[in-house]
Amino acid sequence: MKYLKTSVLCIQIAVLAAMFAVSSHAQDNNRYQIVIEESFYVVKPENKDKFLQVYREKLYPFWSEMQKMGLIVDEYKLYSQRVHTLEPLWTFKTVVKFKNYQSIDTWLEKRDEVYDKLFPGEGGYKAPRKEIDLITEEHWDEFIRELPLKN
Repeated sequence: MKYLKTSVLCIQIAVLAAMFAVSSHAQDNNRYQIVIEESFYVVKPENKDKFLQVYREKLYPFWSEMQKMGLIVDEYKLYSQRVHTLEPLWTFKTVVKFKNYQSIDTWLEKRDEVYDKLFPGEGGYKAPRKEIDLITEEHWDEFIRELPLKN
């Protein structure tokens, strides 16, 4: 009887270890599908408060909805530089992590619909983007993806 209990316990441990290995492998594969969009903005000092207001009041709630829909992983983030480098010089950077390339396509299709639900009658997703564009001197986006280092 004692031998049987020990055997069952060993089998359970082996099954759990195998499940963990499969789960870990799937997480690694998903990790390499994530597409990160980094958006950089150069904003004059007198426009910083307006920039932050638009992002906090309009764009952060919008991206939170995208996260609830499962299109992005992790929280939408906003950064500023503590120490400015010579090049490239930027004031703010936003970071959004799309689940995969298909999520970007879905976001493009759904963004006006989602924005209109949050802020009816304001002109869709292009409205806050237009506000940002008016107070931004320069803007660029970079889409990056992590690559595995092991074969």
